[in-house]
Amino acid sequence: MKTIIRNTLFMNLFNVFGRGSGLIRYVLLVYFLTDPDYALITFGFSFGRLCRHFMDWGLDNLITREGARDPALIPSFLLHGFLFKLAWGSLFFLAGFFYLYGARSLSPSELVVVYISMCGSALLSLTGVLRSGYSAVERMEYIFYTNAPVRTISLALLVFALLAKLPVAYAAAAVAVEPLLWLALLGWFAKGAFPLRGAAFSWKTTVFLFRESWALAVYGFFNIFYLSLDVIMIEALMGGRDAVGPYTIASLLVEGVTLLLTGYLMAAFPVFSRLYQTDEDAFRRLFRRSVTVLFAMSFPLSVLLCVWPHEWINLIRPANPISGQVLAILALNLNFALLNTLMIVVFTARNRQRWLVSFTAIAVVVSFGANWLLIPLYHQVGAAMATLFSQALLFFIMGGVGLPLFGLHVPVARVAGLAAITLTSAAAAYCVPGLPVLLVPFIFGGFWLVQAKLFNVISIDEIRRLTQAAQP
Repeated sequence: MKTIIRNTLFMNLFNVFGRGSGLIRYVLLVYFLTDPDYALITFGFSFGRLCRHFMDWGLDNLITREGARDPALIPSFLLHGFLFKLAWGSLFFLAGFFYLYGARSLSPSELVVVYISMCGSALLSLTGVLRSGYSAVERMEYIFYTNAPVRTISLALLVFALLAKLPVAYAAAAVAVEPLLWLALLGWFAKGAFPLRGAAFSWKTTVFLFRESWALAVYGFFNIFYLSLDVIMIEALMGGRDAVGPYTIASLLVEGVTLLLTGYLMAAFPVFSRLYQTDEDAFRRLFRRSVTVLFAMSFPLSVLLCVWPHEWINLIRPANPISGQVLAILALNLNFALLNTLMIVVFTARNRQRWLVSFTAIAVVVSFGANWLLIPLYHQVGAAMATLFSQALLFFIMGGVGLPLFGLHVPVARVAGLAAITLTSAAAAYCVPGLPVLLVPFIFGGFWLVQAKLFNVISIDEIRRLTQAAQP
């Protein structure tokens, strides 16, 4: 558990730093670029994102899973992962040219911007191969230490390109420098950790990777579509992009909070994969502990966002009251989203990733129907309700299948105790008159810790072990 918490710390630092630099980059591009140039570069980023997901093909999770079970196989998997992704990337680049130059009729200068963005995304996909190797051996600190400096360099180059008023292609290149330097740094350190000398191409390994990863690739497609469906349907059913703004202000805030909490799952995935083959009882214990850890993190945060939604939104920027209503609903969804991700980790670690295709396909159908019914009735709030409903249904389906299938149990008493002290702590903080929202977490946290100790929901020994484990 100590290694998991330590790696969680590094992945959370990685996520925080990435989120912060992404926000700075967004502000710079909006401030300095003209509307046509900003539209062009964001189109390039979006098209590049498609390229990355097309190249990934579920290989990163697969390499992490198999490498955690047998580290000696990592060099071979890295070699085949690179070749696999380069092949898929070449197909996408070729098809993309005919689409962009033919169907979209982009000019040569516009094509340059889009292709630079695609190159950056392709390089980012290639870094995923090396990152999965480090994840497999539970050395997540290399991911953070190599990423932080290259993000800083990329931001500096972007500032220079924008201040110098260089063509927009230079701004795209400044962004693409980050994955290029990151790949180089990861590769430099990987020479000693995962030497490719002796790794040879094998059709048997290629077939294995394709057979095991196609389900993850299809799941990834459904998942991307599912996560974008609410915004797509708001725009379609409410008649324009302006209607998306009040919703995305709240959804991006929840997305940022979710990203911080997924660091634990990134750190736990290789451990689950290894324990599946070595110690079934330890696998079940880790699952129960993971439910407790995730719920202890997600439920207090979701309650804080749900009870004071308008205050948090207005703290960031004065916003439409609808954004607060959306945040209150999506905050509750945070719990289902994280626990669903835990179940996805469990199914993948146990070689049952094909089930995920069916689960996510069901979620897409349910989300589409719920959005279709609720958006005309409740507008953006209806989209949030549809998201909550589909995630809750997905949780009960995956839990209903996975728990008895794998002999897993949820620590109901521990979860109920955490829920009780969280709700009473929120009620106590809410009753304090005129309490500024920035002080709410401190008052809330004080009540929470007192009750946790009083009712022994989390023991002092557990808190001490978690504190020691979090020290790098």
